[in-house]
Amino acid sequence: MLARTLELLAETVRDQSLSLLVGGSLTAVGGWARWLLVKRLPARRTWRFERTADRLIMVVSSSAEVDTGQYTRPTTGVGQVRAMSLLVPRLVRAYRDVDLQQVSLSEGLPGRDVEADLLLLGGPKTNEVTGRALQALPGLPLRVDGNVIAWGDERFEGRVLGERVVSDFGYVVRAPSPFAPGRRIVVVAGSHTFGTVAAARWLAERGGGRDVPPDVAVLVEAPVSADGHVGVPRELRRARLAAAPVPAQRS
Repeated sequence: MLARTLELLAETVRDQSLSLLVGGSLTAVGGWARWLLVKRLPARRTWRFERTADRLIMVVSSSAEVDTGQYTRPTTGVGQVRAMSLLVPRLVRAYRDVDLQQVSLSEGLPGRDVEADLLLLGGPKTNEVTGRALQALPGLPLRVDGNVIAWGDERFEGRVLGERVVSDFGYVVRAPSPFAPGRRIVVVAGSHTFGTVAAARWLAERGGGRDVPPDVAVLVEAPVSADGHVGVPRELRRARLAAAPVPAQRS
């Protein structure tokens, strides 16, 4: 009788252990699938780089030079720094292999690095790589001249009152790289520095939407508070971009 009781108890323990194992596995698989669908895939749609980002280089504007007394040090603007703080978490979520140390000021970017995947922060006025990219992309609906963003026949420039920017315009361009086949670029810039933050907010919050084409140009506007906070960007224009021609291979 005792032996039978022990046998039944052992069977019960085995059944419960198997149930716990199966249930735990299903929970883990379900959690991973939910994370993939809710987190990683939308994050990758934000960027549209390949499955890895091992050759991604972030190129920020060279806004000014500071004389330290011993040497001249190039600097970037606060808009680029704030834009990076918004976009880096999205990059890490999308690509585990992204190297966050691959950051360069535009004026110091080695020529070979132009052929990598590029995240370009800041417009042509302070980021010459952005200027080269915008000029080389075919069918781009926007043009940038100083602080003025032209979209077709319309012109947009950040609004300044009392020596303070009260609203600003930003733009995002996501496209195949015009510098190297198989590579891609993402441009995040604005009329003024606050527009760059507005563009970064749009990209981080809405750029991964299923309704947004992989190759796209977007123009946004956002209010700027007295303390410099950039409000929720409002999308003004959007255009699907044609495929860029493949650059000729070097002989």
